Amino acid sequence: MAASLAAPAEANDSAAALDAGGLVLVRDPDITLASEDLRIGVDRIAVDYVFRNDAAAPKTLRIAFPLPPIDGAELSTSALGLPFEDRANFVGFTVTVDGAPVTPHLEERAYLGTREVTGLLTRHGLPLNPLRRGDLDVALKRLAPPALQELVKAGLLTEPSASADALWRGEAKFHWEQTFPAGRALRVSHAYAPVKGNHLLAAEEAATPAYRARYCLDDAGLAGVRRLIAASPMKGQGLTRAVEVPYIVTTARNWAGRIGRFTLTVDKGSPGALVSFCRKGVRKAGATTFVWEAKDYVPDADLRILIVSNDDASLGIR
Repeated sequence: MAASLAAPAEANDSAAALDAGGLVLVRDPDITLASEDLRIGVDRIAVDYVFRNDAAAPKTLRIAFPLPPIDGAELSTSALGLPFEDRANFVGFTVTVDGAPVTPHLEERAYLGTREVTGLLTRHGLPLNPLRRGDLDVALKRLAPPALQELVKAGLLTEPSASADALWRGEAKFHWEQTFPAGRALRVSHAYAPVKGNHLLAAEEAATPAYRARYCLDDAGLAGVRRLIAASPMKGQGLTRAVEVPYIVTTARNWAGRIGRFTLTVDKGSPGALVSFCRKGVRKAGATTFVWEAKDYVPDADLRILIVSNDDASLGIR
């Protein structure tokens, strides 16, 4: 599924994607997932669920949405940028139940390895998410030298200065209690901005068995990558731009039984972009959209959507 598109592009450093997925709840034999409609785009992921409680009485369960872990030791010096870097809800997560908005609780914690360091960071006024770079910079500049030394000794900073890199891992999740009425459908919808990765792509890399297997890039897709490179402003370097949008599908195994009807819609954003992902029987539904459907579905593999384009703006790269 490929087409060429010539547009100005700037070479940026690569950034890794951070995996996120759908809602999670404690397994319950009476709560079934009648349908799931998943829509994945470069800048937005939206999911509509229809649940059914087959018990004779209502059931109240806690539903959670885990945010991707943020490991400062791996990511502090990377080119990765969060969709909303200035807030704890860095993916802009929203949820509605039967059309009414829900305000879930946000639980944030921080770790160094397996050791929790939430209290120490909070006492010094540091953000628990190490990639909230603006807040981190302000907080470090306020700290006196003894406090900075304490954080270095604890293994949380690379040096006792305001320019230090953060080494802890931030973990967060939204959660709320939800009552599932007996004998009727309950519609739950949520949306968020994915923490996508991007990289410069050469034909040689795209042709490797590992790269092709990761995105199920077939011969037609590889030929499309080569056409994009030939039309790219970076063709002298033999490069184009690629984005990976990840999604954890297998969290749906928490529900009882199979998913009655599952629909995946992928929007590549621009008619001239190329998209590839690992699902058989995908059909083209529009100029930029592709659909995959299944019945009585048991999620067996997570998704990694590859979108390749010469237009940085269409890939959400500013």
